[in-house]
Amino acid sequence: MCQKSAKITTLLRYNRKMQRIWGSSIILVILLVLLSKTIEAGVIKLNNDPSISVLEHSSIYFDQKHLDHQAAIPKIRFTPYTKRYINTSISQDTIWVCFTLQNDTPSAIEKVLVLTSPLLEHITLYKEDGEEITKGHAHITETHQTIFPYFHLHLPPNSRLTYYLKVRSDYTPLDFSIALQDQEMFFRSDRQQQLVTILLLGVILTLMFYSFILSLFIKEKSYLYYSLYLFALIYQQITYVGLTQIFFPPWFVTLDMQISIIKVTFLIITSALFAMHFLKIEWNTRLHRIYRLFIFVSLFEMIVWGLSSGPVMYLIILTGTLFILFNLFAAIQTYLHGFKEARLFVLGFGIVFVSYAMIIFDALGFSSIMQDFQNILMWGTAAEALILSLAFADRYLILQHAKLQSDTKLFEESKKREEIIRLEVKNKTEALNKALQNKDTLLQEVHHRVKNNLQIILAMIRLQNNDIEDPYTKRTFEELENRINAIAKTYSMLIENDDLENVDMEEYISILVTDLQYSLLHALHYNTSNIRIDTDIDVILPLRQAVYIGIIINELITNSYKHAFSKEDSGEITIILKQHHEYYQLDYLDNGKGFDASLSHNSLGLKLIKSLISNQLDGKLILTSNAHTHYLIRFTL
Repeated sequence: MCQKSAKITTLLRYNRKMQRIWGSSIILVILLVLLSKTIEAGVIKLNNDPSISVLEHSSIYFDQKHLDHQAAIPKIRFTPYTKRYINTSISQDTIWVCFTLQNDTPSAIEKVLVLTSPLLEHITLYKEDGEEITKGHAHITETHQTIFPYFHLHLPPNSRLTYYLKVRSDYTPLDFSIALQDQEMFFRSDRQQQLVTILLLGVILTLMFYSFILSLFIKEKSYLYYSLYLFALIYQQITYVGLTQIFFPPWFVTLDMQISIIKVTFLIITSALFAMHFLKIEWNTRLHRIYRLFIFVSLFEMIVWGLSSGPVMYLIILTGTLFILFNLFAAIQTYLHGFKEARLFVLGFGIVFVSYAMIIFDALGFSSIMQDFQNILMWGTAAEALILSLAFADRYLILQHAKLQSDTKLFEESKKREEIIRLEVKNKTEALNKALQNKDTLLQEVHHRVKNNLQIILAMIRLQNNDIEDPYTKRTFEELENRINAIAKTYSMLIENDDLENVDMEEYISILVTDLQYSLLHALHYNTSNIRIDTDIDVILPLRQAVYIGIIINELITNSYKHAFSKEDSGEITIILKQHHEYYQLDYLDNGKGFDASLSHNSLGLKLIKSLISNQLDGKLILTSNAHTHYLIRFTL
């Protein structure tokens, strides 16, 4: 038993020893693999990939003393860097990047080295052969055509070259990545980004001019301040996305870079002015004072630090951060207090708020998300501008609804007062006329009295006409009699019918034509069978419009009898009155000899017709008179 136990113990010890040996071997292999990876980490082997991230295979050094190339390279202790982006926020440190490219192919390779930020001011590339190339926002030339700065790289066959990159900015954040790309792919993607950015700018510019024109027409300050805000944002963004250095001369690019603080503070001021006037912030004294404080602080920063750089920019960013937070809070507060017009403002500015927040996080060095969404503020602003253009329309609809409610209340009050007056009138006139018991009876009585008065006037005209011997004056009195008779007939029909408000035009015009035909035949000594009048009428009109149509038809028939036909002629007159979808149309046609409308413009009848159509019916007249005459009259109620 003891011997067997000793053999087992010896076997266990041997197994433990072998396990330790194998474990050590595995660890050693892993270390060797990691070591080989580390050695190769600083070497970028070029292949067929169209885009290669450089920073992930580079070493970097943060230089606070701004050493030159010859002094820096021998002394610098580069640290391996494994991230895709560098973001040191607004820092005046110089960043050195060291990377090695290896070409294992038997042919030369051409690449472009792209730094994915248009705001980098000083970029210098040092090659092994001693060549130095400087680019960046502060070194723009007239021939610059791309958003991002880039360098041409040429690697001979089977070669390994080491490059040093020196990057520094005084006014803008250091937030960038470095990529090796095929030249054709880089230029194509850069042009595409330019096109998208310009299209977005076009949308925002259109809405800017739209707001400005509205401010001129309706004298509304909020539209003016919004157009100024869009202008400030466009100006700030064309620098941020790299269009300034493409489309403007180098001297302007240099100046534009130096006034970064002025542009940001001006953006805050215009945004505050727009919000104050659009949200009608006067109702809240505290919010109004805070808006004014932001404007004062921004003006102070603009004047005192407008041309400064470096750490001062953190203060400007803080002011901007506090403002966008407060602006969103003020809009929500305004909406919650019953100002419905603020709802789309909250939605629109909420979208831009997200964009601003991402930009601020980037500017403070907390993220590099803007590297992937450089146009996000442009997209956000375009969306906000579209939403706020709807907000202006929404504001108009809300005001219209409020006006409608006010008009409704006014109308109801008017009806109540009218009822009170009617009752008072009824009570006061009961003793005089018991027949007037309601509105219809009163209205019928009024129509009856009007009719009687018109009949009295007609009788007086006829009596006077009997004593007149002059043919022209006699004819004038007869025409006046026909006009008054056209009015009197409408009141006769209203008295005979139950409906005291509307006139059946078919019945009314038939009676009017019969009376008028008799009068004209008698006055002009026509044969009754010579001229036939056909009507096609299917319309019911209110009293006022019916009277005007009656007078117009009276004048037209009179003109036809007097001018279109002679006593021996036969002829036809057609009168058509129909209702279409949105308007009424009266067609009057005769097959007479026609007339020259340009020579008849002084005719009293034609003047009366045009006056009634234009001033009373708010309609339109189309007169055609060649071989025959056609009057086309359109009007709405």
